[in-house]
Amino acid sequence: MIKTSLKKINSLKKNNKGISSLTAYDASFAKVIDDCGIDIILVGDSLGEVIQGNKNTHSVTLDEIVYHTKIVSKGITRAYLISDMPRHTYQKPKQAIKNSKLLIKESGADMVKIECNNKNFNIIKSLAEQKISVCGHIGLTPQFISRKNQFRKFGVKQAEHDMLVEQAVLIEKAGAKILIVECISEKTASEISSRLKIPVIGIGSGKFCDGQILVLYDLLGISFNGIPKFFNKDYLKINNFKDRIKKFIKDSRNK
Repeated sequence: MIKTSLKKINSLKKNNKGISSLTAYDASFAKVIDDCGIDIILVGDSLGEVIQGNKNTHSVTLDEIVYHTKIVSKGITRAYLISDMPRHTYQKPKQAIKNSKLLIKESGADMVKIECNNKNFNIIKSLAEQKISVCGHIGLTPQFISRKNQFRKFGVKQAEHDMLVEQAVLIEKAGAKILIVECISEKTASEISSRLKIPVIGIGSGKFCDGQILVLYDLLGISFNGIPKFFNKDYLKINNFKDRIKKFIKDSRNK
């Protein structure tokens, strides 16, 4: 089976075909997802919640991400593999480069993902200059959130909409190869997707993104901290788990 490349993912955007992505944290589920034909598997720091039972992602360590990414990589033959950089592992360029290289070398990840704010675009640039593939992440950024009431829809007000679009453009210019937008308005997601040449993948950001991503355990209906409001519960009506995955892939492709 041919390994999915970044070139292939870019071609999906170019040809207006949606990109499908799910999280995975172990080899067995990764193999099932991979066999179903998923484009991208993300080893997210969401494992802090759904696997470890914590209230947020803040305590996840680099060693834990390396471990879970390594075992996920053993279960896949075709999907493109992205791995989260945990909180506090990419605060300075040298630190980010060192930890990213370690993560990729030890785990087999194809790309690292970092959550972005207006202060760390230089981190993306530093990683890109080292030929490290980077996925940016804007909107709801759980690593920077400490209070429950900060979980909301972003980009509804015009000023925030403009800020998010500007952030996205700067992230692409800095050298990111993929951008994840989480919990932003459909209007904002649509403009970002049309403005950027790189793929824009949405988490609860509407149908106008270049692709969609879900936490695997939400698709299973067994999320530890509850299933998010944006999740389409019609998937849970499909009894066979593999059929749920295939339906999600089909829905993502036919955006």
